[in-house]
Amino acid sequence: MKRSYQTLENKLILLGDTFSIKEEIKKSGGRWDASQKNWWLENSEKNLTFICSLGFQKQHINQTHFAQIVNTEILSVNEMSVSNFVYMIESVIKKNLSEKYSIFGEITSLKIANGHTFFDLADREESQINISSSLRATSISCILWAGKKKFLSEKISQIMLEDGTKIKILVSCDFRKEGARINAIIEDIDIQYTQGDLLLQRLAIVQDLKKRGLYDKNRELKIPKLPLNIALITAENSRACSDFMNELKLSKISFRITIYDCNMQGERTSENVCNAFLQIEKNKSTFDCIVISRGGGSKLDLRWFDDIEIAKKIAYSSLPVITAVGHFDDLSIADEVSCISEKTPTAAARFLSSTVLNTLNLFFTRMENLSGHLLRKFAREKEFLKSLENKLTHCARRTLQSEKKNLANLEHMLRIYKNSTQKALQRGFAIVYNDNEQIITPKELLSKNPPKKLKLEFASDCTNEHIFVDVTVKGISLQQDKI
Repeated sequence: MKRSYQTLENKLILLGDTFSIKEEIKKSGGRWDASQKNWWLENSEKNLTFICSLGFQKQHINQTHFAQIVNTEILSVNEMSVSNFVYMIESVIKKNLSEKYSIFGEITSLKIANGHTFFDLADREESQINISSSLRATSISCILWAGKKKFLSEKISQIMLEDGTKIKILVSCDFRKEGARINAIIEDIDIQYTQGDLLLQRLAIVQDLKKRGLYDKNRELKIPKLPLNIALITAENSRACSDFMNELKLSKISFRITIYDCNMQGERTSENVCNAFLQIEKNKSTFDCIVISRGGGSKLDLRWFDDIEIAKKIAYSSLPVITAVGHFDDLSIADEVSCISEKTPTAAARFLSSTVLNTLNLFFTRMENLSGHLLRKFAREKEFLKSLENKLTHCARRTLQSEKKNLANLEHMLRIYKNSTQKALQRGFAIVYNDNEQIITPKELLSKNPPKKLKLEFASDCTNEHIFVDVTVKGISLQQDKI
């Protein structure tokens, strides 16, 4: 296979087929130049000997050299038939372009027919540099036969064969006499080249988001304690949607789901998802969070979510976003900028139900603790009241006993008073009462204004009874006994 090298400053630039020997180059200290899409080694005698042993030569086919080759093959005749002219071109190509070559460029005009893939591989960077030479990019027709496509299916599944994809392929030249057209027949694909280009694009998007302060913006939001109202961005009839909904139903929690039906892969993915975010933002007060859900697929399917517009919508969302794009080992940019990233739709549903259940469990635990605290306090208060009741009962009993004793003393004194009064009445004395039946003392009787109406109480001599006599006082005279 044709291999060549160029010296540039202190580098040995390796050209031609390096795909099949890249591991050997890497072990010898080779480095991959992502911008130039080639390997290089430090310019040293050791490395020069190494690359020469791999078949690299310091020469390459340029336009001047190719013209010299062609001139040596052209017959010295000025006139020939079309067939002879085409056969001459075919012989020159077979003789000088019989090897396989590693070429890179951008896919354009891709189409598939009968299992075969056809596209043009264009060098747009050259057309931009050499604007004066041509307004159109240099290109060559490429063919990937169905049989080879099946053989390379694993590699093809890891890249996106579509217009605009940058790709590096190993090709052989095929000249078709019908139409005198040269085609590049694809023999192998260097997926690292395309993946490296996609990685560079992805890194550029991430750096742009970080520069704008959008990379961590949605993660600053918090998932509500009870995320019951969910805006679901998904393909409505997809397995991802049904898995998500079924998992929520198993939780027996009354979630309220609003589905925004979108394409979750393909060219319209970005447009659909961004429109869904605009609609959700208009009704943001009715939702607690947003879930972006899709099923699994190849690693390449993540490309649709390495989109800066989707990333910006997630970053600017006033609601926390949960992504579940169905990949266990890889993260899309949408996963990186979202508040929560789950691997599958089922995992996202479990996260939501677990969040609600944890909140409810915490609530009931606190309620149980509060109930226990109240019961303990009630028991303490009940014990205190019981103690107070005992104290009051004891105090009341002592008070009753004291009052009973006082009453007994008063009764005894009244009995003594009654007996003394009875004896006085039996000796002929009387008790004098006023109109209010209050006993009149001699001092009150001899005052300046004595009562006019009096009642006298006597003891009867005949019976054991008292006699009450009402009298009217007209005057009181005092006599002094002479001793």
